[in-house]
Amino acid sequence: MKICKRLIIGTLGAVLAGGLLYGNNLLPYSQTAYQKMLDSAQQAVPISFQIEAAKKQLEQIGPEINSMYHQIAKEKVQIRRLEQQLAQQKSELQNSQREMLSLRQHVKSGKKIFVASNAKAYTTDRVKEDLRHRFKMHLTAEQRAEAAAKTLDIRRASLETAFEGLEKAQIQQRELAVEIETLTARNRMNDLVKTTHHYDFDDSQLARTRTMVEDIGARIDTEEELLNIAPVAFGQIPVSESGDSDGENILKEIDAWLDAKESDNKEPEASAEKRLELTPDLVLAN
Repeated sequence: MKICKRLIIGTLGAVLAGGLLYGNNLLPYSQTAYQKMLDSAQQAVPISFQIEAAKKQLEQIGPEINSMYHQIAKEKVQIRRLEQQLAQQKSELQNSQREMLSLRQHVKSGKKIFVASNAKAYTTDRVKEDLRHRFKMHLTAEQRAEAAAKTLDIRRASLETAFEGLEKAQIQQRELAVEIETLTARNRMNDLVKTTHHYDFDDSQLARTRTMVEDIGARIDTEEELLNIAPVAFGQIPVSESGDSDGENILKEIDAWLDAKESDNKEPEASAEKRLELTPDLVLAN
């Protein structure tokens, strides 16, 4: 009891304080805050959960449509019975009208005695009394038949409306099912994209696998490097084909360079001898 009293007093105090602070704007502010709270709560619900809730709602439409089927079938039976009753009433009215015409013909004929179909004889006054009674009954039957016909028309129109409503409900049900399936596929695609983006993180399984492969490659590179420098470390002479090819190439380059140097040194001497051959007198004079 104390807790309830404190809660009530606290709520009233908050309302009173809000009224003093915001005045007439307290109600709009409260409604806005409540709407934002609802929006935040809705945004916090996972999309997959909302889709499942929509599927449950769609499943609940099925019993409603089945109930519509049952009501329509029941109404069709009732309308069929009304049609049969109305047809019976119209047949009875036709018979009644035919019999009244027959009695009316007898009265107009002026005969004193009317012989009925059961071979009994009736006076004209008795025929008139019976005709008066038949006419009242006939008018009442006509009114009932007219009312039944109007009722039948109304129920036929209601049945047609029910059929249209059922058809619309079925179409909307199929459309909603397609829309939900589309939303489900789109949400799955978004989840797949999110998962793909998740694999870009360093702590993901893909990143750890990539690091492991790189470590293996680094170890293999290290072992290959060790194998390459092992002959040098132990003083062995490399005998690979690539080594011989490099040695021969360097020797050829050095020989070519030396030949070029020697030809350059010999050219000045040859030039001097040629000059002596061309001017022997000048040389002797000197």
